[in-house]
Amino acid sequence: MTITETGPPPVAELPPLSDDRLYTADEAAPYVNVAARYLKRGAAADTLQHTYVGRFPRWSAQNIRDIVAGVPHRPRSRRSR
Repeated sequence: MTITETGPPPVAELPPLSDDRLYTADEAAPYVNVAARYLKRGAAADTLQHTYVGRFPRWSAQNIRDIVAGVPHRPRSRRSR
């Protein structure tokens, strides 16, 4: 990558996804080829597959693969208090 190029590296240059870790929006975005804010908004609206660690959304390797493959997300049920 030259200095004049911007944006995330091409997917072919990314390291393979690790099944034993969770990725932040900034780390997962290049694999999905979207902006990190797209993932954050999708998690907040519960339209993309994700996992919360505390109050922070994270994505597993399988979540990332499902988003890329276009697997529909089933929103979690919201229980009444």
